[in-house]
Amino acid sequence: MNKIFYIIFFAFSLSFTFAQSSKFSNQTKVTVESNQQESIFKEIELGIKEGNVEIISKYFGQQTYFSFSNGINGYYSSNQAFYVLEDFFKIYKVTSFKFEHIKNDKLNSYATGKYNYDNKGQRSTAQVYISIKKVGPNWIITQFTIN
Repeated sequence: MNKIFYIIFFAFSLSFTFAQSSKFSNQTKVTVESNQQESIFKEIELGIKEGNVEIISKYFGQQTYFSFSNGINGYYSSNQAFYVLEDFFKIYKVTSFKFEHIKNDKLNSYATGKYNYDNKGQRSTAQVYISIKKVGPNWIITQFTIN
């Protein structure tokens, strides 16, 4: 009788161990996803700081929505998006940029920040909003707004 009790107790204990292991595995996966998103936003931030479209362009999807203060507004292919952003950086030369808020989610995340720039000798500030979305194994920029 005592043996049966210990066997049942042991089996019951194992089931809790595996349940906790599964929960830990899910938490680890969420942390890895969050870290991946943060590193993507750090790269995008660096690209904007340096006015370097090449750093940012690897995150353009087939269709990325742009809305800029200079009147650019609409969906652009990754190739078009490269040149649209490159032209914007030439006209509105960044003096500083930093994301102030990053919101990570399982499938969609966004970041907002201040874009300080120089345009023909006049300094000004614009608000930046960038959203990314998980498509398959990759994260892509779905919206890029500077107003």
